[in-house]
Amino acid sequence: MSGNLVNALTLQVLTGMQLGAVYALIALGLTLIFGTLGVVNFAHGALYLIAAYLAVFISTELGFFAAVFIVPALLFMVGWGLERGLIKSFYSRPHTDQILVTFGLALVTEEGLKWAFGSNNIPFPLPQWGTGIVKLQEYLPFLDGFVAFPKWRLVMILVALTVISLLFVLLKFTRFGLVIRAGMRDSGMLRFLGVNISQRFAVVFGMGALIAGVAGVFGGPITQVSPDVGMHLLVPSFLVVVIGGMGSLGGALLSSLILGMALSFTAEYSAVQQIIVYLVAVIVLLVRPRGLFGKQGVFE
Repeated sequence: MSGNLVNALTLQVLTGMQLGAVYALIALGLTLIFGTLGVVNFAHGALYLIAAYLAVFISTELGFFAAVFIVPALLFMVGWGLERGLIKSFYSRPHTDQILVTFGLALVTEEGLKWAFGSNNIPFPLPQWGTGIVKLQEYLPFLDGFVAFPKWRLVMILVALTVISLLFVLLKFTRFGLVIRAGMRDSGMLRFLGVNISQRFAVVFGMGALIAGVAGVFGGPITQVSPDVGMHLLVPSFLVVVIGGMGSLGGALLSSLILGMALSFTAEYSAVQQIIVYLVAVIVLLVRPRGLFGKQGVFE
């Protein structure tokens, strides 16, 4: 294999990982909320949008590191309040009702931001330490010659891996995670045992919004900040959830990587790239109608 081909493949794989990282963070929140609460949250793209706008203004006034901590905390409170004030009333309602109310909420958010800030992109400057490139040949000895990759896109990959790891540790190795996983199977039994599962479900919804907040802070400079970006990201992110299997965190991560790679390797063919997400979804669902790791009875 020639050196130029190895270099090109390496860049495409890293680009696919970066694209998959953005989708993974958004889809992770979607899957966490659906898998735990059984709610199809079409307002999740709006949560990303709110986070991106907050990140722009907070980083401008207080610095980027302040935005890293403040924005996810604010999004957690937004998610918690949204669950307590609205979503909890739809737990026993059909999924179509959940989709309609959350999609309507997303549209209201988008139009509200258009009214307040206009329809154009708002510049989101990178912090100084995140600008520039990384010389990959200094770290990957199999590369031939000079090979560069934007530093911020590598940061996006590392942030996604960190968030994913922390979430899996929380769910697998803590008492809170044990209660949440038990509530996914039989919330009635937990209530019978005296566990305030409703309060914990509100925390889970807040966690999903918090992850969208992290995605907005680090993904905003890549996806740009405009009122329609949330809806543009929602459709492929929801397809990530469907392809992976509704409610499956592992499936969402694998399908986000698959879609990221598909988008990266079709970048030179714009006509194909525009439909590749849907082609992957059709192929996977034809072979596995419930998604890669979907279970019987979920969303049926």
